[in-house]
Amino acid sequence: MVFAMGCEGTIGEGGRTEPGTDPMDPRFEARVWRLSPPQLELEIERLFGPEAPAPNVPPGAAEYGLTNIAATGRIDTGNAGLFVEGIRAVGEWAATNGATAARCDSYGTDACIDQFMGWFPEAAFRGPVTDDEITELRMVFEQNRTDYDYDYGFASVVRAVLLSPRFLYRWELGEPGNDDAIVDLDPYEIANLMAFSITDRAPDDELLAAAAAGELDEPDVREAHARRLMDRSDAVWQRFFWEWLEMATLQSQGNEVGLPPSLVAQMEEEYQTFVSNVVVENRGTLRDLLTSDQTWAQPELAEYYGVSHPGSGLQPITMDASQRSGLLTQGAWLVAHGKDGRANVVRRGMAVFRDAMCRNVTPLDIDLEAALDELVGPDATVREIVVARGEAPTCGACHRLADPIGLAFEGFAGDGSWQTTYAADGNPVETNINFPGAGEIDGATDLSQILADDQAFRSCLVQRFAHFLMGGQVGSPEIVRWTGEADQAFLASGGNFEELLVDLVRDPAFIERRKP
Repeated sequence: MVFAMGCEGTIGEGGRTEPGTDPMDPRFEARVWRLSPPQLELEIERLFGPEAPAPNVPPGAAEYGLTNIAATGRIDTGNAGLFVEGIRAVGEWAATNGATAARCDSYGTDACIDQFMGWFPEAAFRGPVTDDEITELRMVFEQNRTDYDYDYGFASVVRAVLLSPRFLYRWELGEPGNDDAIVDLDPYEIANLMAFSITDRAPDDELLAAAAAGELDEPDVREAHARRLMDRSDAVWQRFFWEWLEMATLQSQGNEVGLPPSLVAQMEEEYQTFVSNVVVENRGTLRDLLTSDQTWAQPELAEYYGVSHPGSGLQPITMDASQRSGLLTQGAWLVAHGKDGRANVVRRGMAVFRDAMCRNVTPLDIDLEAALDELVGPDATVREIVVARGEAPTCGACHRLADPIGLAFEGFAGDGSWQTTYAADGNPVETNINFPGAGEIDGATDLSQILADDQAFRSCLVQRFAHFLMGGQVGSPEIVRWTGEADQAFLASGGNFEELLVDLVRDPAFIERRKP
């Protein structure tokens, strides 16, 4: 059963803002939030190397498809056992690997555990460690070595540190003892916020040095570090676009439309490489992301696209610009929002209208397929269905807005392949639509050009990226100062992603918190 939906807004106008957002004070309350599963995995790798086992822990609940949300990143009775068992496995691995894990030359001696205590707690806690903390950890080791053996004592120190809130959580509480209503984050809190938000990793030596020197409260210093950290931000940008554009269904939909798993994997590889090259390596713009006819592919994927490949392996290729240009015409997005049959108009139209333009969509409790049977006959073309659905009193409230966007993508079948006629009935594919403010356009490449300049699309991206970066809802650029100024900086820079990041990081709200 497919349900119709009710919509608010029109194409070409700004998105709505969630109730309760105060445009005069976009600052978050003081908070702590758990490392996300990717961050936890990278932290274990940083401390012990890539051979260490990665704890299999669940993410928190998502908001608007975005994960790593502060309010939902918690350890509770429902998932605590997974953390305990995962960290236990890391401790056992560390004891088995002895000298390598401890970074000492004489594993099994007091000198080795002293050497281990000299680097491990501070590295894991991502900031200074007190003498009391070292004393307590040494007591843990001595007690367990006495009761069991050296290996068990060593593993127990690993467990104690990695199960500590100082390791598992990021802190944004401000200076201890500060009772002001608004507090600044302390230098190490800022360093951790910047590092994890931009790179998914702990602060590097340069950030920690800036924290120790008390420099990170200066906007110019934060900007310099943000620009430097952009070189290591690939994974964050890849995850942001993946989640904002709801692409996690790529594998399941690839299976539904009958694509070989190897080709689906290559589509994801293409997506990751494309985003990294456009956003990070070339410091590109929204227009580059949406309209570039260059991408990176394996020979099998190039053949799927119908273009030549220079040889073997992952290589840059040039698309047929009359068919494909930019992220929304690549296999990963098309297949993630594809389906067998004639539902692609709805799926792809809604993916842009709802997810990428921040529209409110409320499902209506009606059977859309049954409603269509009353509106059109069984031999109706896709365009006739779109027109009928848009004119219907109930269905039209939403579909008259979203369906034209989906129709522009009808040049691609459910499996993302190019089509000029429909395989089911041989009817010609029609992709010309009227986009408010732009007039008549034809197909996904034209639409991508329009979206690169569309205010609603751009502002939604800013709103969702701020949400993603900060782990919580900042609010619409239309009414919230912080995102509004970031949106204007993004626009003034020609849609440059680095400038968007820098403007968000420079703002006082980035490092200020409200006391609850």
